[in-house]
Amino acid sequence: MSLYAVSTPALAIMRLPGYAQGSDLRITIEERAHAITDVIALVVSILAIIGILIGAGYFAIGQGERGKSYVVGSIIGLVLAASAYGIASLVVGT
Repeated sequence: MSLYAVSTPALAIMRLPGYAQGSDLRITIEERAHAITDVIALVVSILAIIGILIGAGYFAIGQGERGKSYVVGSIIGLVLAASAYGIASLVVGT
C-alpha cells in the first residue's frame, strides 16, 4: 500500500528547466551570463561613484592627498569595470 502512495502521478509532475523542455542550453547560459555581468557592472559603478564622492569630501575638508587617492582609485575601478563589461559583452555576443 505504501508503494502505491509513492508512485502517484502527482509526485511525478515537476517543473523542468527551459533547456530540458526543448529550449537551447546555450541561449539560457548566455542570458544568465549577461544578467550576471549587468549586476556586477552596476554594483562596481555604484561603488566607484561613492568612492568619488568620498574623495570629494576629503578634498573639501582639506585632506587633498587622501581625497586624491580615493578619486584616482575609483576612476581606475570604473575604467576596469567598463572594460570587463565590454569584453564580457563581446564574448557573450550581445
